[in-house]
Amino acid sequence: MAAAEAYFDLLDLLDSREILDPPAFLSLIQRAYGTGPVTYLEGAVIDGRLHARSLHLSHRTNANAFRRSLHRKAAVEQILRVLVALEPIAFSGWQKSGNHDQHLIGYPLPGRHSCLLVDLGSGPSEISAWRRVHDRDLLSLGAKLNARLASAATDGPQKRIPSTPLTRRERETLAWIAAGKSYWETAVILGISERTIRHFMANARQKLDVVTNAQAVAEAVWRGLIPRLADTQAS
Repeated sequence: MAAAEAYFDLLDLLDSREILDPPAFLSLIQRAYGTGPVTYLEGAVIDGRLHARSLHLSHRTNANAFRRSLHRKAAVEQILRVLVALEPIAFSGWQKSGNHDQHLIGYPLPGRHSCLLVDLGSGPSEISAWRRVHDRDLLSLGAKLNARLASAATDGPQKRIPSTPLTRRERETLAWIAAGKSYWETAVILGISERTIRHFMANARQKLDVVTNAQAVAEAVWRGLIPRLADTQAS
């Protein structure tokens, strides 16, 4: 099926299917656009480690190996770039496929710390031509899939909203701590004192009902309470 036709079929599927199978949907994207494996990831990079809350892969057979690869330093660094980006990012993969390096496109998705990772497996010139035709489709389908998964997550009884909302400064502080910045570095970035940063983090931990900074960041990210770093820099 041509990608142009498949795009609308995939949109209809997202709108009409009462129960969605994310890996099967990603497999349809892979088939329609002639790519390698397609992955949906939601999570955060905290203290240099990837904490994946939701991970769906079109390639079920290699799922365990792929999950292990996500914790390598090169993978964590690339995923962090995608999660905080405003536009798709092309990069060489952190795994080798035979004698050839992987080439992936990371599509940051709106509203949550999540992304699509699409393995194209070809060289830079082929990737550029493919992206000119298909980037818009992948961003649109990824955003719709993201919305479906977010809706499913918030429908359950496990969704908790803090009784006292986080302030803008608390959310900004959490965003930079999530990126691996120290209290001192975050204070310099935000132009306030390190003591104030510590105060913001203590307030955030209390409001989110957690003990450690890593738990606070993970909880805030998973609830969609903190912004992308690109947004904090623009404000």
